[in-house]
Amino acid sequence: MAAAVPCATPRRHGRALRGGSRRHRRAARLVLLCDRPRPLGDAAAALHRRLPARFRRDDGSPRRPRGPARVHRLAACREHPHASLPDQRRHRGRRRARPRRILRARLRRRARGAPPDHGSLRGRARQAWRPLGHPPAPRHHRAAADLARVKPALGLRGIVENERRYAWLIALAVLTGVLGAVGNVVFRDAILGATWLFQGRVAPLGRIGIPLALIGGGLVLLALDRLFPGEVLGYGFPRFLEMLHLHGASVKRRWMVVKTLGAAISLGAGAAVGREGPIAQIGGSIGAAVARLARLATEERKVLIACGAGAGIATTFNAPLGGLLFAQEIVLLGEVHLANFSLIVVATTTAVVAARGLLGNQPVFPVTPFELDTYWECFTYGVLGVVIGLLAVGYIRFFHAVAARARRSPWPRPLVLLAGLALVGLLDVVVPGNVSDGYPVVEGALAGRLAPGHMAVLAAAKIVGSSVSLGCGAPGGVFGPIFFIGAMTGGAFRGLSALLLPGLTGPRGSYALVGLGAFLAATTHAPLTAIFLLFEMTQSYTVTIPALITAIVGLTIATRLEPESIDTLGLTAEGKSLHATTDRQMLDRIPIAAVYRRDSETIPERATLPEVLRIVAGSRSVTFPVVDDAGELVGVLAFGALRSILLEENLGPLVVARDLCEPHFVRLTPEASLGDAFRLLEGEALEDVPVVDPENPRRLLGLLSRADVIAAYNRTVAALGALPASARPGPQWADSYRVGVVSTPGAWVGRSLRDIDCRARYGVAVLAVRPSGRIESGYELPDPDRPLGAGDSLVLAGTAEALRVAQAL
Repeated sequence: MAAAVPCATPRRHGRALRGGSRRHRRAARLVLLCDRPRPLGDAAAALHRRLPARFRRDDGSPRRPRGPARVHRLAACREHPHASLPDQRRHRGRRRARPRRILRARLRRRARGAPPDHGSLRGRARQAWRPLGHPPAPRHHRAAADLARVKPALGLRGIVENERRYAWLIALAVLTGVLGAVGNVVFRDAILGATWLFQGRVAPLGRIGIPLALIGGGLVLLALDRLFPGEVLGYGFPRFLEMLHLHGASVKRRWMVVKTLGAAISLGAGAAVGREGPIAQIGGSIGAAVARLARLATEERKVLIACGAGAGIATTFNAPLGGLLFAQEIVLLGEVHLANFSLIVVATTTAVVAARGLLGNQPVFPVTPFELDTYWECFTYGVLGVVIGLLAVGYIRFFHAVAARARRSPWPRPLVLLAGLALVGLLDVVVPGNVSDGYPVVEGALAGRLAPGHMAVLAAAKIVGSSVSLGCGAPGGVFGPIFFIGAMTGGAFRGLSALLLPGLTGPRGSYALVGLGAFLAATTHAPLTAIFLLFEMTQSYTVTIPALITAIVGLTIATRLEPESIDTLGLTAEGKSLHATTDRQMLDRIPIAAVYRRDSETIPERATLPEVLRIVAGSRSVTFPVVDDAGELVGVLAFGALRSILLEENLGPLVVARDLCEPHFVRLTPEASLGDAFRLLEGEALEDVPVVDPENPRRLLGLLSRADVIAAYNRTVAALGALPASARPGPQWADSYRVGVVSTPGAWVGRSLRDIDCRARYGVAVLAVRPSGRIESGYELPDPDRPLGAGDSLVLAGTAEALRVAQAL
């Protein structure tokens, strides 16, 4: 028979002595057996009888041992192997709070001779307390959220691996710089060849030959566009930034050839465009090709693309600092990280050294030494900054207005291109010097050889010519026109200042030089790039103070009146923001196909008012699609539409659902993103929006509510928030977390995320999944119980080493 052992409730439960024998610890554990007498098995009774006298009370019940007692840390960690370190610290010591029924059940199992329980989580957590001979406890894995707070010390092998990796990236940056310099040389030769082919052939015709050359170049561009549709025509640098920041640095490698040919033909024919945007895209595509050959991750590829773009600009102006700051301010949008900065320094410096070896050390614009006779001249430079800021705002808006008008034109695009180029040619007939990038004319303005009135006319003609050229579809950049307009504006302002304030006006050419840099800063919102370009072109510290005053005043006015630069205004008009936060970017990449409700409640169009009220009363929705007999959508009935009809009691039998619904309503397709849905719901003040088939707008697929969008947003932010800020997408990649897209590792195929437990075992988190073979594009939130397929794409977050381990499985 089982013995009954009375036991008083101890003040502290579950503590085990550090010292003493196993028998004493086992005896101490008997304190937890009960709060009242209860029967024990024979084994427990025998164990109770073997208690030493000091562990017995006068009534025979077990006595709690005295002395310090603490729960072993290893057992506390093993008790919650799924928790993060703060949770483990919080749970540490809760061994004393373990329910007594677990120990009672264990004693009963021993009394029946049953084997110990090792299968459950609780059973595995108690293995440290069992006698020797039982299987050891599983190894504890830290949660991914703790890897940033508790960073393990790198051994010698880890340090060597990190340094070897960084040395490999430096070698790739050197290679990108050298190839960028070679690409610049090839691009220059291509421009010279195209100039000889088009303008050289029509030179005997005089000025009237320029429109013919432009039309001939336009025909060749149209033929090239047939070979590479969508990649030749138009101002391509904003699209380059979009591919870099919004599409995972997926810059196309064939742009090395496409941009070289397209921009060379456009400049050679005489279009009023610049060469700097194309050379930046050519260098970026070279960096993308090198990164793909080296199989770099997305963030590393982004930095190498910036290295190529900076190398192209540095070789164009023979200015390594200007190319470096161009890559940081314009290409990477001002996001500065030391590791990235170092690689760009290596690439631009290498490119300039290689270019000087190939082309010689010749400046782009030969300038006279800059002079500042008196610091009172800074006042006139400040006034020039005001003029530059206002002109920059006008140029940005006029530039994009012309481009938008050309896109909306009912004429075919080839006809728009040819007509625009012909108009630019006729403008050059009236105002000579307006073709190509106009660098020879800029040299004359910097040398002070042009009259102020002539420079004012040239500036106005260049504003029109460059806007029409790029707006109608001619490939090229805006740096050349910006330099031209800024220099002409500065020179014209100097003539006006000499008439009004002769004592505060500097020498000829100085205002053209400062205006060139200030207009670049105001239109591109990159003041450091402009100032350092001026410094490297003049090799004089004297230009620093006037350039700073003019550039900052002009930039301040320009950003107040137009927050977007000339490169980002078009993307913003399309609803694409390069400065979007990580959470917003993630929402813009998740389609609503993974969120909207398929089982939406519908109302037949012939339903009477009582039937409508009965359906509405039994539902939690506030928006109801109204469908016809074929199940196609005819309108949307909102709950608010019923308020007015409820007051008219006599209309009940006469009104049907079709009379109440709104036939003109907004709708979404499954390809739309959560960001699009959120902006639509907020802009229209809606609670629900119907989701329809993209091929048949009347075929209802489901409803998307504001609550669905907010819930998906919260899940996405929670998934990103489980990692430190360095884990979020951005150009920072050295010694930090990364987010990457990988195919399902072979070891994970056919298993669910719950079974894999990738965060605990591999230190990575699955943020989104794109199943193979799905019709809708985009990613969906991961289902922990769905088996992964061989062709699924996973968005993983974790350290670089953890991602490499996961890919190698």
